[in-house]
Amino acid sequence: MSDAHNSKSKSTSRTLVSRIDRSYFHRPNALARMRRLLVLISFIFGVGWCVWGAIDTAKHHAPGPVAHVHAKWENDCEACHVPYSPIKDNTWLTSQKSMQVLETKCQVCHRVGIHHPLQMSSETGSCASCHVDHRGREVDLNRTSDRSCTVCHAAIATHRKSDTSIATAPSPEISSITQFDDEHHPQFASLAVDPGRLKFSHGRHMLPGLSFGPLAFDENATDKPKDRVAISYGMLAEQDREKYQPKGSHSDEFVQLSCASCHEFVPSLPVGDIRAVSGLVASSPPGAYSLPVEFERHCAACHALPITGSDKPSASSLDTRGKDDIPHGLRAEAIRLYLEQTILQKAIQSDTTILDLKVPRSPLPSPQDQTIPDERLRTLISATVDASRTFVRGGCAKCHLVEDKELPFETSLLATDHPQKNSSSQSTWFSVGPVRVPAVWLRKAKFNHQVHRASDCRECHDAAYPNQIADIGGSLFPVGSPLDNQQVMIAGRHSCVRCHGPSKFDSATGTMIGGVRFDCVECHGYHGLGTHGLSSEAIESQSELFPAVRSHPIDDFLGSKKSLSDGSVPESFRSGSR
Repeated sequence: MSDAHNSKSKSTSRTLVSRIDRSYFHRPNALARMRRLLVLISFIFGVGWCVWGAIDTAKHHAPGPVAHVHAKWENDCEACHVPYSPIKDNTWLTSQKSMQVLETKCQVCHRVGIHHPLQMSSETGSCASCHVDHRGREVDLNRTSDRSCTVCHAAIATHRKSDTSIATAPSPEISSITQFDDEHHPQFASLAVDPGRLKFSHGRHMLPGLSFGPLAFDENATDKPKDRVAISYGMLAEQDREKYQPKGSHSDEFVQLSCASCHEFVPSLPVGDIRAVSGLVASSPPGAYSLPVEFERHCAACHALPITGSDKPSASSLDTRGKDDIPHGLRAEAIRLYLEQTILQKAIQSDTTILDLKVPRSPLPSPQDQTIPDERLRTLISATVDASRTFVRGGCAKCHLVEDKELPFETSLLATDHPQKNSSSQSTWFSVGPVRVPAVWLRKAKFNHQVHRASDCRECHDAAYPNQIADIGGSLFPVGSPLDNQQVMIAGRHSCVRCHGPSKFDSATGTMIGGVRFDCVECHGYHGLGTHGLSSEAIESQSELFPAVRSHPIDDFLGSKKSLSDGSVPESFRSGSR
C-alpha cells in the first residue's frame, strides 16, 4: 500500500517538471529588451556628459552665466553653493541645516528683513527658490514669478499666524490675491482715508483767478462776498509774477495754476534749493515723487500772513506781502514772542517816551526803584497783542487745525512783577497742528511718476479738477469736495488696470487697452514689505518733517531799544525763555 502511494507521488512530480520549458531564457522578451535599452542609454548619457564637461566646463556645471551683479563670483561656485547640497528648498535632499548654511552665504551680502511679523517661518522659502540665477547677465533677479507670492496670498488667511490684535473678518489688508485686476486684487488700502489735516481745495485753486463765483477785480463790490474776488497776475508781487505769469499773457488776466505750479517732479533739487524731504522720497528714483510743497515757495505769493488788518486777497495786500507777515510754521511760544516783539517794536518806534523810565544815572547803588510805564500804554499794548492773536489764529485756522495751548505768562514780554495785574487770558494761546499730508500715498506699493509722465494728470487725479460748481451752504465749492481732506484725490486701482493688465480690445472705446506689466513685483517688494514696512504713524512722521521753533530776522526788542535810549530795560518786558 505504501509502495503504491510513493509510486504515484513520484510520477506526479515528474509530470509537473516536464511541463516547464527549460530553454525559456534563450528566447527574447520585452523585459530583457527594456533592460538592454536602459543600459545602452545610461552608457551613452554618461559618455556624453563626460564629453560635454571636457568641451565646455562652465555650461557643464551651470545652465548659464550668472547675473551681472554676481559676475565676480562666476568662477567661485562655493561662494554661493555647498557641495552636494541643493540650493533650493523643494528637493528631497533639502534639510533645515543645509538651508541655514545656504541662507548664511546669501546674507553675507544681502542683509534683508523678514517679510511680515505674522509670517510662518516653516513656509518661508530659501533665497534661490525665488531669485533664480544662471539665466544670463541681464536677468533681473528681483523679477520673481507671481507664483512666489500667490502660493501664500491666494489664501493668505491660512498662511499667517493668529494675532488677536487683528480682526478675523476679511479686510483690505488680508484679502486673498491671485493676480492684479478688478476681480482678484483688493482696493488700495492706503487710499481708504485721507490722513492729512490740511484744509485745502484743489478745485478752487484750479479755477481761473483762484476764486469761485463771478470773477471780478473790484473787492469793494456789494453784489458778492469779497472772498470771491479773483486774483490777476498784476496783483502779484513782481518776483511772484515772473514765476507764475506765462509768457505772452497780460497782467490783467486771471491767475491760472496747473499741477506743476506746486507739484515739482524734478530729478534733483535746483541749485541753492534747500528743502527737507522724507527718507522715502530721498531713497526713491529721481522724479518718482513730487518734492514737498512749501508755504514760502508755493503759497505765499497769494496768501499773506499779516498780524493785523484784512487777510482778503487784494492788490494792496499782495504788493505789501512780507512787511509785517508772521513767519509760517512757528510753534505757540514763537508765535507769542513774535507778536509781542513786533508790537512792542512799533510802540518804541512811534513813541520813544516809553523808554524814559527815570533810571538813576549814578553808577553807585541807589534805593530808587524803576517806575512802571504808563498803565494805559501797557493796557493798549496788551489789547493790541490780544487782537493780533485773535486775527492770526483765524488766519491759521483757514488751513490748519488750531487748538488752545496754555503758556506760562511769566515767560511773556508783557509780564509784570504784580501777578494780579496780569491778564489771565494772555496765557491762553493756540497751537497750529501739522498738516500730515503724506509724501508717499501708496504705503504698500511703489510708484514712479517719472515713468508715467506721458499720461495726463487728470487720468488718475480727476477729483482734483473742478467739473462743476455747486452752492453748498451759501458757499460755492466743486461738486462733491468742499475740502480735499474729506476725500482722496488719487483714483486708485481702476485707473491702473486700464494699462496694467493683459492686452485686449475695449469695445466701449474701440481701442486696445492693457499690455503693461502687471506682475506682483512691478509694484510690490518683499523683504521688510518694501516701502510699506513702516507703520502708518512712521510713514507720516517720515513723509513730513514738522518745522521746529524758528527765529525771525527781526532785531530783538532788547537790542533794538539800545539804539533809541541809554535807559535800562524794565524787567517786566523781559522774556523768561527765548
